[in-house]
Amino acid sequence: MPTAEVNGTSLAYDEAGSGPPLVLLHAGITDRRMWSDVLPGFARDFRTIAPDHRGYGDTPIPNATFSWTADLLGLLDALETELVHLVGVSMSGHVAIDLALSHPDRVDRMVLVGAGLEGWRHDAEMEAADQAEMTAVGAGDLDAAAWGQVRFWLDGPERVAADVDPRLRQRVFEMQRDAYAIDEPAAELTWLVPDYRPRLGEIDARTLVLAGSLDRADIRRMAPVLAAEIPNSRYQELPGVAHLPPMEDPGSFVDVVRGFLLGV
Repeated sequence: MPTAEVNGTSLAYDEAGSGPPLVLLHAGITDRRMWSDVLPGFARDFRTIAPDHRGYGDTPIPNATFSWTADLLGLLDALETELVHLVGVSMSGHVAIDLALSHPDRVDRMVLVGAGLEGWRHDAEMEAADQAEMTAVGAGDLDAAAWGQVRFWLDGPERVAADVDPRLRQRVFEMQRDAYAIDEPAAELTWLVPDYRPRLGEIDARTLVLAGSLDRADIRRMAPVLAAEIPNSRYQELPGVAHLPPMEDPGSFVDVVRGFLLGV
């Protein structure tokens, strides 16, 4: 497992392939292991880099203020990469947007998958899921919290557990459970561009916004709005998947993203 010394921590990452740099940023309920099924496909055309954010996988989280975006910049510098393609899933859509706005000279093309939108008023289902997670974590029942996240995000609103590959559900459970185990409540996440919503029109990177047809209603409502507010962007729905398309249908995900990045 390679690591890079970035902002006082050892940041873990996977790397494969050669060509234009492509950085894959994981969702908040996973870590860099979510990319294992698509890494070989992308590595045929790109130098593909998949890091763990602080507090996930093999990268510890500090008892201090930190920035995922600053860590990403440090990793890019350590790996001697300048202009990169970015794919950000779920919460990492925010990281990708933060980098595209704060350092537009570092981002070529950007793919946002199931990303949120700052200032969005979430529906009752999302708020209830957040409350259930906080309650379970507060009670120390990390297994219940992790399985709740699997049911809400991976299964999604249109499927029951039996509809989803049990091996996939177990993989997501383990990644989310591991993140709970190393969490540091006193850590404070910061952004290089606070309140990014009014500045979405400044993004120069050509952007593809994706959402699964089986994802939460809020995500499917936000995605077209996000695409409308970012210049030179378009929205595409991915059929038959919910919140984690790279894990649910790796082949189709590689085809869609590869085609966008290569302009084919």
